[in-house]
Amino acid sequence: MSQSGSSAAPSPAVQAALADGLRPVNERPKFSDYIRGLWLRRRFISAFAGARVDAENSRNRLGQLWQVLDPVFTMCIYWFLFGFLLNGRGSVQNYIGFLAVGVFSFAIIRQAISAGSKSIANNLGLLRAIHFPRAVLPLAVVIKQLRVFLVAMPIMIGILLVTGEPITWYWLMAPVGILLIVIFSFGVAMIMARVVAHVTDISEVLPYLLRVWGYMSGVMIPIADRLRSLNVPSPVTFIIEVNPATVYLNCMRDALMGTYDSPWGMWNWVAAAAWAVVIFPLGLWYFWRAEATYGRG
Repeated sequence: MSQSGSSAAPSPAVQAALADGLRPVNERPKFSDYIRGLWLRRRFISAFAGARVDAENSRNRLGQLWQVLDPVFTMCIYWFLFGFLLNGRGSVQNYIGFLAVGVFSFAIIRQAISAGSKSIANNLGLLRAIHFPRAVLPLAVVIKQLRVFLVAMPIMIGILLVTGEPITWYWLMAPVGILLIVIFSFGVAMIMARVVAHVTDISEVLPYLLRVWGYMSGVMIPIADRLRSLNVPSPVTFIIEVNPATVYLNCMRDALMGTYDSPWGMWNWVAAAAWAVVIFPLGLWYFWRAEATYGRG
């Protein structure tokens, strides 16, 4: 006589499925298996990112040209407001180059986090139809934003050359800076994707928070120098200087602008690597913890 409360043995079909490595849809895999699954789907992530870029371009008559025009228009608006009206251009020798690097580089962070945060909520049909590691979606969104940046990057380089920035060996550090930005953005996008998947209203507030973050990170002006000139307490200035967006913008300017001496020098690169190394695995782990809940009613 079987003991009460004992669970029934799995059916032969279930046993066969488990033997082949299949798992229930609502079961969270081990973290190591999850990472392995993402690596095995790296081609799908790249293809999905490319398809998203092509789909967005097909909806506009100007196609990829908008990927270039958007940061250029943003840069022109910031120059008029902060450089001309508020005379911010006097604080940097090459203000146009300073602004170009800030706008183009922060666009990766801003757009990756904004789009990545909605990657789960906007793909519920796909999530319910196909079983795959859900982190594929925010990762693909960040890859997509990297591709958009690479299309627009020649314009940023052209602006730097026209405004007198010399080509130096330090320019070879720019790809390192971009890689660190992308890794960091991966982590934050996955954190926000989980948050927005469960509290969708946050997606309405996030664009405003990202805009304020850009203002506080020195996209338009050397924010730390401005705070010191206003006698802002040192702890506040320190927090602004070590925030990841400020650090990454300083790294990109340090690499591409010989006319600008960024605060902290090489320590910016140490901080940039630290932010990427900490936030990416933290974001992936945080996202994985709720893997079984994505796409469910």
